[in-house]
Amino acid sequence: MLTAYIDESMRRRRGEASCVYVLAAVLVPDDAESTVRATMEGLRHGRSRVVHWRRERPERRTLIASAIAGLPVTGLVAVCLHDAEVRSERARRRCLLRLLDELARRDVERVILETRHEQDAADRAVVTGLRKAKVVTDAMSLTWEDPGAWFAGLWVADCVAGAVSWWLDGHGTHWSLLEGQVTLVDVEAD
Repeated sequence: MLTAYIDESMRRRRGEASCVYVLAAVLVPDDAESTVRATMEGLRHGRSRVVHWRRERPERRTLIASAIAGLPVTGLVAVCLHDAEVRSERARRRCLLRLLDELARRDVERVILETRHEQDAADRAVVTGLRKAKVVTDAMSLTWEDPGAWFAGLWVADCVAGAVSWWLDGHGTHWSLLEGQVTLVDVEAD
């Protein structure tokens, strides 16, 4: 069985009037869960309870991207480039629609999204619509979780999303380490 861990990254593109919204799913086979957890826990720094892309120093990002590149995981990343006037929630909804459709086609049975607490209701509405349209079946379980130690896959998704959004903003060093195991899908904000 595959578990998909999903997290986001968003940025206003430097020097442009546009933004990027990235929703990354990292697919982890059941037999790789302990390896992913051990690797990511080994990358925690100081008192941090998680690995979080944005909080890391540049040299640590290289270390983290290299470690992820060595894991038996694949990634699927929905990317929405949009005007600054478009709300990030709209971009997220579009990305989530596309990503869950792609995961359903890959027969992913379990999806864990990083919780955004009260904003999770908007995600649940998207899932309900996809279930009614028979795009996502009841065979796919979806939960929203805090990225604590039991959900180190969310740390990987955060780092993949961060590497992609930074690459789209002109910082491609880390993306080049990951691109061989990640598929990008383009999403329109309309």
